[in-house]
Amino acid sequence: MNTFATKLQSQASGQLAKWLCISLLMQGLAGCKDADKPFPAAGETFPLSALAQTNNISGSEIDFRGKTLLVNFWATWCVPCRNEMPNLQKLSDALDPERFAVIGVSVDEDANLAREFILQYKIRFHNFQDNEFQLASDLLGIETYPQTFIVSPRGIITRRISKIISWDQNIMDLFSEIDDNAAKTAPGYGING
Repeated sequence: MNTFATKLQSQASGQLAKWLCISLLMQGLAGCKDADKPFPAAGETFPLSALAQTNNISGSEIDFRGKTLLVNFWATWCVPCRNEMPNLQKLSDALDPERFAVIGVSVDEDANLAREFILQYKIRFHNFQDNEFQLASDLLGIETYPQTFIVSPRGIITRRISKIISWDQNIMDLFSEIDDNAAKTAPGYGING
């Protein structure tokens, strides 16, 4: 066999070996992912402890306990998210802060981009940063934005919303309904308490 044919065969063998290694690696990585792992849905517990451990980009502390939460996952690169934020601020302003909290979770890699957006649009509700997608992707399985969770005072997801919403009076009625139902099942409420 001539030298050119030998080099060509050697290169082809090397390329085949690379593709085989990459293929095995990809299969191994895919095997590490728990494909059957269900992500939290309505009726399941929201990972509040993980939320509390994310980077608070608002600068002020928040106490989640005993409140109905609206947790909105957003990004500055997401046009529907940017359009939704002013309406979320209006909703936050309209809700009783003793019973409700609107919380934003930015998935932007750069916290400064999120902070600039928050300042520019005068967003005052609490915001966190999940730049490594540990909460959004790993724990909640979010693949599209915006994504909103309404969480009862007991930490149970009551709604998972995978689209932009007009946060109007109907949503406020829904919040009141969730709050009333939570109060009815809380210890010390009514005749069974």
